[in-house]
Amino acid sequence: MKNLKNPKVIIIVIAIVFALIIIAKCFSIVPTGYVGIKTRFGKATDGILQEGLHFKMPFIEEIIKIDCRIKKVETISEASTKDMQTVLTSIAVNYNVNKDNANKLYREIGTDYENIIIAPAILESIKSAMAGYTAEELITKRSEVSNQIQTTLVEKISDRGFSVVEFNVTNIDFSEEYDQAIEAKAVKQQEVVAAQAELEKQKILNEKEISIAEKDAKVMELQNSQITENTLKLRRIETLQAFVDKWDGKLPSTMLSEGLDAILNLNY
Repeated sequence: MKNLKNPKVIIIVIAIVFALIIIAKCFSIVPTGYVGIKTRFGKATDGILQEGLHFKMPFIEEIIKIDCRIKKVETISEASTKDMQTVLTSIAVNYNVNKDNANKLYREIGTDYENIIIAPAILESIKSAMAGYTAEELITKRSEVSNQIQTTLVEKISDRGFSVVEFNVTNIDFSEEYDQAIEAKAVKQQEVVAAQAELEKQKILNEKEISIAEKDAKVMELQNSQITENTLKLRRIETLQAFVDKWDGKLPSTMLSEGLDAILNLNY
């Protein structure tokens, strides 16, 4: 206890503590998945520091750690379609910072790049894509719309040092009025389909009835033809029989030579 009250001992202890602090300040660890940017008096130096332990001049240099691991951003954006319908689109984007571009990114943006670059780029990409499609096309061409948003987003952020690892349109919501219009349209379409089916059924029945009627008409026509022909033959026979019954065996004196032949020409 007496030694602790000794001024020399106190000075030595303080010096040791100060030395330990200085030594601690001389080193910095860059974790796995990060890169380090060394700054001197607040100004970024060239190059990047890889994972591991790195030396720095205490109170003069600092090592800024840039997270290059994959990050996920989820965004809900309101936009207008080509036919002026309001749509809410939910997007999930997995992205990461390219290590080789980390130094430039820090110089130009700092560490708040997600709010400064990523989020605005996602919103702009959504609005740009939605403006090129009608509300109905967003339903029937969802995959195409998703690809368009992703392509636009990649174009906006790739040259700033980012890579899009995964992209998904998780949901597309329309206004309540449009949902009601879609539902009404679906009901009408179902009614049209049912009416068309009924018409087709009736058409088949009508064609069947016409076919039967045509067959019946042909049978009747054939029967009438046969009846008419048989009637004529019967009348010819009756006429001949009447002539035979009345003929006395003499030819009329005034009858033409072909008259008897004409009378007797029955053609049956």
